[in-house]
Amino acid sequence: MPAVSDDQQNQDGIHSEVSPPLDNNRLALDRTFLANERTYQAWIRTGVSTFAAGLGVVKFLKADLPQGILLTTAAILLIFSAMSFLHAAWRYCSLHFRMVQLDIDSTPSWLVRVFSFALAGCSLLALIGILLTVK
Repeated sequence: MPAVSDDQQNQDGIHSEVSPPLDNNRLALDRTFLANERTYQAWIRTGVSTFAAGLGVVKFLKADLPQGILLTTAAILLIFSAMSFLHAAWRYCSLHFRMVQLDIDSTPSWLVRVFSFALAGCSLLALIGILLTVK
């Protein structure tokens, strides 16, 4: 359908405007930004999975594993989950700072840091709780 100028009307009597051509640079920036968010989400997902695995080891394998192996495995998984959360924030913010001068609406980096540090804190508190309560 041919484009309608501002002074022309389509069949329904509604004015329609011609959309501007797509800017390839803008599309590339949008893809880069979205890839950064997907990477952040993947690291958070990894952290949550290893957090759950660390708690699950203690809950479901308590009777099957010696206490030393149980605590070591849980500690490794919970420390890895905390590191995943912290790496997620570092990775997101490192690219975000390079893109800050661009006109892209994004999640503020301070909010990403707060969520990531809170999750890492939960992992470490869970580790301390497990070490204090497992007998």
